[in-house]
Amino acid sequence: MDRINNLSDFFLFVQVVDAGGFSAAAGRMNTTRSLLSRRIIGLEKRLGVRLLHRNARQFAITAVGEEVYRHAALMCAAAMAAEQAATAAGSPNGLVRIEAQGWLAAIVSGWLPDFATTHPRIRLRIGSGRTDVSALLRQQLDVVLAERMTLPDSTDIVARDLGEMRMVTVASVDYLERHGAPADPWQLQDGQCLALATHEATVPWSFSGRPTWRPRARMTCGDTAALLSAVRSGLGIAQMPLPLCQDDLAEGRLRTLLETHEAAPLSLHALTMSGRVVTEATLHLIRFVQQRFASLARQSVPDHDVARRA
Repeated sequence: MDRINNLSDFFLFVQVVDAGGFSAAAGRMNTTRSLLSRRIIGLEKRLGVRLLHRNARQFAITAVGEEVYRHAALMCAAAMAAEQAATAAGSPNGLVRIEAQGWLAAIVSGWLPDFATTHPRIRLRIGSGRTDVSALLRQQLDVVLAERMTLPDSTDIVARDLGEMRMVTVASVDYLERHGAPADPWQLQDGQCLALATHEATVPWSFSGRPTWRPRARMTCGDTAALLSAVRSGLGIAQMPLPLCQDDLAEGRLRTLLETHEAAPLSLHALTMSGRVVTEATLHLIRFVQQRFASLARQSVPDHDVARRA
């Protein structure tokens, strides 16, 4: 039992030496100076040697204390390495190859640094945005993040629900002051629109009461950041996911339009191969994305009309 007590006291001894004194070590460890002092004195008594010189004016380590410190510091480093090895053994690892469809590519790519920080043993490869589901069947991808209502007709593909994504139609305050707001979707003209374009085509717009529409937009862009910048500058009207423009709406740079004609939210799915082909690392990524969309679902669009009336 004395040897076990010595191990914890050796740890405290290292902390005191590294901090340069009892008070500094107590502050770092959120404990008291008196407790540390008692523990080191007890260690010295059990070892039968003086480890530290301490008086009112200075703190110094003895010659034998320096030798003991070197061994104790190695012991602490080995204990930390053992703990890290145990933690790593229980954490997911490996490569996750991801493709994301349409707007999802911009949204999810902004979240992935947080995921990578939380899961340091998982490597990520993010594709070019081409979402050919056959790549899953050929095992060239691990997961496709898809915006779709109709799911693949294949027993080899599993669609895991990610939640829903609300689409809003937005314009800058400056644009609305110059051009006014359309009263309904049928008043929208191609020349007013700014749209996202993928490798295949312009991403369609959806409204309640109007068929899905691919505007011959004034500007199409595959870069969501550039598209958002164009909307902020007053170049035109865009339809985009709420997560991408939430901050602009909250801070008053953009306003929502045609709220009463807003279409049903997009259904989002993570498409993977069925069975044992799906790795634990891929499942961790899917659960992470599910949690992020669940958090977004609890957010709302700022009511600027209420603010103006107030």
